[in-house]
Amino acid sequence: MKNLLLTTALILAATPAFAKDFTIKEVTDDNAKKQNFFLPDNLTIQPGDTVIFEDAQDGPHDVMFNVVPKTVDEMIMSPTMEKKGENFSYTFTVPGTYKFHCHPHEALGMTGTLIVGTPSKPGETKKVSHHDMGIKAAGDHHDAAAAAMPQGTGKIISVDADKHTVKLKHDPIKSLGWPVMTMTFTADSGVDLSSFKEGDAVAFALKPVGKDDYTLTSLKKQ
Repeated sequence: MKNLLLTTALILAATPAFAKDFTIKEVTDDNAKKQNFFLPDNLTIQPGDTVIFEDAQDGPHDVMFNVVPKTVDEMIMSPTMEKKGENFSYTFTVPGTYKFHCHPHEALGMTGTLIVGTPSKPGETKKVSHHDMGIKAAGDHHDAAAAAMPQGTGKIISVDADKHTVKLKHDPIKSLGWPVMTMTFTADSGVDLSSFKEGDAVAFALKPVGKDDYTLTSLKKQ
């Protein structure tokens, strides 16, 4: 019996832990003090584990990682999720600290932190802007130039004439490495929004503003 118990213990000790799945809900709660948030917004997992970001209700959310360990050499970025239960999953293999946000609600504080294994030490992470991700995804010089003044197509969700903004569900923008997403853009002063309405199919051009944002420089019906 002792030999059997010893053998079993040795087998269990030699068996690696099974990878786990974790779910982070993307929540909009109009009655909460903070109306848009990740639940949880702080999570620790182990290398090899998978995190599932799930829309908790019908409403636009995505997830973009803007701080990652320096050895991560890819974009971690979901498409827009608009229906309850839609989700995006990613398996994390590189230990360290990751920070993420929902692009449509970043300004409202919808951010989070993920620790894989152990936190990164100072200097072991890098910031990744959406613009930088697009230039990297573009590849060569010509595509990089296109990424600096990208163009796209999509459908208008809403127009706010007072704020001079347009909410678009755009098709993938290859030069930026962006998947299908729903985003709100500020239009340049020279762009006339008076003839546009919900449901219009449009083509548009963007201009980078600062480090991590874009404005509409042109908008045309298709």
